[in-house]
Amino acid sequence: MPSHYEYLETCRKLAVLGGTFDPIHNGHISAAWAVLHELKPQKVLFLPTGMSPHKEDKLVSPASDRFQMVVRSIAGFPCFDTSRLEISKPGMSYTIDTARALKKILPPDGELIFVVGGDTIGEIPTWRDYTELLSIAGFAVVPRQGFDRAMKDIADDLRSRYGANIHVLNSPVVNVSSSEIRLKIKSGLPVSDLMPQEALGYAHTAGLYGVGSAALSAVRFKQVSDIIKERLSTKRFVHTLGTVEASEKLAATYGADVNKARWAALLHDCAKEYSSYKKHALCDLWAITLDDVLLESIDITHSLLGAEIAKRDFHINDEEILQAIRYHTTGHKHMSLLDKVVMLADYIEPYRVDYEPLNEMRRLAHLDIDKALIVGIKSTNRELKESGRSIHRWSKDALKGLKEMK
Repeated sequence: MPSHYEYLETCRKLAVLGGTFDPIHNGHISAAWAVLHELKPQKVLFLPTGMSPHKEDKLVSPASDRFQMVVRSIAGFPCFDTSRLEISKPGMSYTIDTARALKKILPPDGELIFVVGGDTIGEIPTWRDYTELLSIAGFAVVPRQGFDRAMKDIADDLRSRYGANIHVLNSPVVNVSSSEIRLKIKSGLPVSDLMPQEALGYAHTAGLYGVGSAALSAVRFKQVSDIIKERLSTKRFVHTLGTVEASEKLAATYGADVNKARWAALLHDCAKEYSSYKKHALCDLWAITLDDVLLESIDITHSLLGAEIAKRDFHINDEEILQAIRYHTTGHKHMSLLDKVVMLADYIEPYRVDYEPLNEMRRLAHLDIDKALIVGIKSTNRELKESGRSIHRWSKDALKGLKEMK
């Protein structure tokens, strides 16, 4: 047996949580914690399936991608581990083969427990060599909604007929499925509360579940727009729609990507109405470094947080869009055309109340985007000085960079 299984050779009790993990979700993590708490195994081994006999007719993501999502999701938990035992094996993955292989690795008195769902326990008598399986391994059953009575009856029957070692967990039901998550991701709906962020990030990077091809579609734009409408106040959402409208026009005028401009505009203020406490907490959680000015004026971070939310909740991985959201408040020294379009659109959107610098920005907007932004940034910096607040270095750099281009 390869050396990377050595850590199991002294494992007196091993719980195995097998599954397709396409993708891994919070229900899997919850089940693993329940097993760890109630049965006290030394390890909970997450075991992604290779070719499952139960999913022959279903399209499954590549094993390497499913394995990497699991590895990243459980890396921070000392009692959780994973293995390529099944995905490295050619042909079908049968539980009895896995049980036999693991029993050879464990110490002679080592206990092996497979974790199954309450909707699956009734299928065990249909599995290959199930009588042998029940004799060499126990089962921990995770409750599933609607299966309580049947699950307990089946467990009693397996105990009485085969002497099976079956423990029904007391864990709460977690109503989430991988198929539900795949559908939501494909539809552009948030899933950050359903699965580990590490797995979600990998899925985005790998372009799994249709993310890569459909990320910026018109259908998704409408879906995300509806979500943003629910999250923001009416006044803020009207401003957002105005910024979308202005971004589209500016992008068309200057030859920027209109679709990217409207996406950045739609999401630019998605974190604007978070409390200062929440902004501080999210910056800490997402490792966003706060300098003295950001600490003093925490509201500035809504643009940084907005880029993170665009990526985490709405699967936007286009760095041009994320950068335009990230710097729409301050600008920065080397602004792209898309950065300029979104920042200026935020200034001049049609629902803002008129004031003198705004009128000048609107006059210049479709004549010289750099001049229009210089007027806007100077106006903002002047307001900050008059109110005794600090000007962030990014704004100073942006103004300097724009002037150097003139």
